[in-house]
Amino acid sequence: MSDTVIVVQDECILVAVGKAGRPPKVQKVERIPLNGFGDPIELWKEALTEYTKTHDLGPVKLVLPSAYASGRVTQIPYATGKELVQMAEKVMEEAGSNALADYGVISANRKQGITLCCGSAEEADISKIMGFCQEIGLDVKEISVYVESYLRVIAHQKALSQKTAIYLIFEENSVTSLLYRNGVYLYSTKSRIFSEHGTLDFGTEIVRHISGILQFYTTTNSETPITDVYYAACDPDDFEVSMEGIHAMQLEAQPLKIDLSFHAAERAEDWLACIGALTKEKLKEINLYRSWSENNETGMVKSKSMVKQMLYPAAVLGICAVIYAGVMVWNMAESHKVSEIEDWINDPQVQEDYSQAQAKQKQSSQLSFDLNQVNQMKENLATYPDLTEDMIAKIEDVGGNDMSVRIESLDMGTGTLTFHAVSYKVIDIPTYIQKLDDTGLFESVNYSGYNFEDNEYSLMLTCVLKAAETGGDQ
Repeated sequence: MSDTVIVVQDECILVAVGKAGRPPKVQKVERIPLNGFGDPIELWKEALTEYTKTHDLGPVKLVLPSAYASGRVTQIPYATGKELVQMAEKVMEEAGSNALADYGVISANRKQGITLCCGSAEEADISKIMGFCQEIGLDVKEISVYVESYLRVIAHQKALSQKTAIYLIFEENSVTSLLYRNGVYLYSTKSRIFSEHGTLDFGTEIVRHISGILQFYTTTNSETPITDVYYAACDPDDFEVSMEGIHAMQLEAQPLKIDLSFHAAERAEDWLACIGALTKEKLKEINLYRSWSENNETGMVKSKSMVKQMLYPAAVLGICAVIYAGVMVWNMAESHKVSEIEDWINDPQVQEDYSQAQAKQKQSSQLSFDLNQVNQMKENLATYPDLTEDMIAKIEDVGGNDMSVRIESLDMGTGTLTFHAVSYKVIDIPTYIQKLDDTGLFESVNYSGYNFEDNEYSLMLTCVLKAAETGGDQ
């Protein structure tokens, strides 16, 4: 029986049919266009409803886009069994998401460790998608994310096993970038592409994007240089506009070539999300469907036998009849006592005393609540990080006279400070970040990008100020 993968996107749906394995055998691929605009889930439902009328798909693996399912990749030490499960769960907890989550193992090596891919999605979105799939008879058994598919494709290319390279995988109006060092995953990011493919602005965007990754790589202090750039799902003629800039950075660029049995009449490199989803091996894979179904077990309970269904209600009915008779006897005996109690309760003097006591109790409770609120507010305010003139001066002193600091924003609730470090000279990024960390002002210092414009070098930084109890400057 053939295996089917459906990859949903903003502008179309990709369908691939073949035999899952390592490597997979892809026999047929097809693009299903989406008609009109609006809620993507409704557009997917409309397109797949029509498609399933003429195609018998069998069990399906669904791959969701980043707008509905996020992927996070990380390296952890080598582990197996319960220890691996515990470490993977810890990574998913650190992602800070309350959504459905699962993980897949991309590669495992005692020396290099484990490459772990964690996927997550909101339960409400999965429920809505599964709702229309069940409605149209689409038998979804697995749900995964884009980045897992890309990682599995690259992991099985022997020619790339020792490469230190950047991989650019284009998706409609965005590009996913993967950085590998000596064949081992190091870093990934996804960016939106604003220019039309093949234009000069497109080439500028690609070169600037690669330059940012190179700047990040310098902070790792690795002695192994990046040598190559591989790209997929982009026409070579369109990518040509970026070649001059890439060569100026001492890099070679070429289309990504995939070594596998691909019998469809298209380029395999344009279907990486489908190919990766069909790649099967013994390593654990992401399956958000399993996580969703475990949270919805109430709709999947096994039906009981008819005999048990009949006996249980009958037994309950008999017990209820006995209890009812006992209650009736007890009620008759107690009705006189209840009548006396009601007369006492309705006495005007008792009513007045009760109202006064209730008013005093309510006033006391409100005062106690207000006092607790004030004390809690004082405690919270005491721990909030603050940005003072002395702290700004310390940040500016890190860069010296050749650098200026432009504060962009400060989130008082989280202590997150966003600013740009600007200089007319080339900035030594690792040294500057280390100096910022040495000031003792921050819990963490995160470098999020690099830009060169109008003869200025600009670093984008997001730092978390230390709270009062951790000893940060106030």
